[in-house]
Amino acid sequence: MKTIITIIFVSIFSIGYSQELPDLKAYSKDIGFNTNFLLNGFINSSGNPFAVMLKKQKTSNSAIRYGTSFYVDIFASGSGGAAYYQYDNYAISLSIGKEKQTQLTKKWIFYYGGDLSPFYQFYQQQYYQLNDLQNENNNSELGLRVSPFLGVRFQINDRLYVGTEALLRLSYSRKQISSKYNNGAEFIKSNHNFNNIDIQALPATGIFIFYRF
Repeated sequence: MKTIITIIFVSIFSIGYSQELPDLKAYSKDIGFNTNFLLNGFINSSGNPFAVMLKKQKTSNSAIRYGTSFYVDIFASGSGGAAYYQYDNYAISLSIGKEKQTQLTKKWIFYYGGDLSPFYQFYQQQYYQLNDLQNENNNSELGLRVSPFLGVRFQINDRLYVGTEALLRLSYSRKQISSKYNNGAEFIKSNHNFNNIDIQALPATGIFIFYRF
């Protein structure tokens, strides 16, 4: 009985792996976008950017990738309109990178690589009373980011697939923090500039949809 089960298992396993693997170079370009905005919208307070990526397949197992992402979050909060906060948050980045691909089965592909990304971020908080500005805080950041990544994708059909990836962000940037507040007679201002180094580990939480052509 155990022998029969073993033969059946090996047969199924062999059939699954004997299927002809798709030619990754059959289409030279892949274009895709993240799906977060479908739930949260382009303008949201969730912290999820909208991202687009173009891949150019160079060999049977490698591709060059070009991406851009942006984030916009604008909203006001207060009580009765007499006093309220105004928030403005923007972020944009460009990226270029390379990925290596390994086919696990006909449907599943593992990939890894790295991206290089210049980025800019801006955050502003303003406090108003009776529509008069009382204080303001600004935070801007311009920098460069290196992001090694690991990912997996599932081939829905020859042209369409979905993928997700985990990555590590190593960033260097120049930050500027400024503020001003109304002391009743005039605005008191302060300004600080400094270099910033940041490391972030991001889990595979976002899902991309890609179309090959």
